[in-house]
Amino acid sequence: MQTVADLPTRQAALRQAVTPLPGSRPRDHFKPLNIPGPCDGLSLLAALGRMVHGVSPAAWQAEFALGRVVDRNRRPAAPTQLVRAGQRYQHLFPQVTEPAVNGAVEILHEDAALIVVNKPAPLPMHAGGRYFLNTLQHLLNAAYQPQTPYPAHRLDANTSGLVLVARTRSIVRELQAQFAAGQVAKKYLVRVPGRPPADEFYCDAPISSGAGEQCSRTVDWENGRAARTEFSGQRRFADGSSLLEARPLTGRTHQIRVHLWHLGIPAGGDPVYLPDQQRGPTQTLALDDPPLWLQAAGIKFLHPVSRNPVEFSAPPPAWAK
Repeated sequence: MQTVADLPTRQAALRQAVTPLPGSRPRDHFKPLNIPGPCDGLSLLAALGRMVHGVSPAAWQAEFALGRVVDRNRRPAAPTQLVRAGQRYQHLFPQVTEPAVNGAVEILHEDAALIVVNKPAPLPMHAGGRYFLNTLQHLLNAAYQPQTPYPAHRLDANTSGLVLVARTRSIVRELQAQFAAGQVAKKYLVRVPGRPPADEFYCDAPISSGAGEQCSRTVDWENGRAARTEFSGQRRFADGSSLLEARPLTGRTHQIRVHLWHLGIPAGGDPVYLPDQQRGPTQTLALDDPPLWLQAAGIKFLHPVSRNPVEFSAPPPAWAK
């Protein structure tokens, strides 16, 4: 049975976990490289070329020469050695200092099955790219140790707002089944630097399943996955921008951002989806950058234990007031 702490105690544990930010201390980081079935029998260099996109063979050769590709015992590996499916290697990143993130994670609700988190931005959900410890998962692990919380869905690093976190594997499977079945009602706030086409409108343009530059997506009329987002106007500001409520009826990657970009009114502060159908060079905002004007503001679903409908809301961010 999972224990339930009072929220002030849990918030104190989170403050301790981010003081200082865990990724601010230089440290050697070993990223796992697990050999998949299709790479069985290849050289380690060839396997890495298939496993890791965007890294050239010459770049991998340089890493081998520096002794930064190692086996599970952290001994330098040779690029020519043949690998078997299931073998484990590691990629050494020496003395890594991670970019700073917003560590002001807020627990809005906790019971024996479920945690509801108000995630700040910028803060990645999971390890990847330049982020290993400065992630929501790592901070929750620190605050709930020895337990391991399981986020049931994802928000982009630059998106703030509500995240449902399960306290057991069975609960996360139950919550993810609700997401997959379209039984979770999600509401977002988004501010755009312009006027929407109408007070009520929608976009059902299909979204590409594969990632492009900066892990971006685009509208793909031929091979894209079905997607629909409904929008309604909430407020107009004196600077000409507008606050919208967005209700994604499907769960595609970057769905709200791509649909607004397609409609010609991209979300304010978006570093990837820029005006005039341009794409930016940066995926994750720096801590001192202007924020992305997008928040997961409300969520409604069935509690995984009681099966009763429950609903949670996040306080509106400064840009929405």
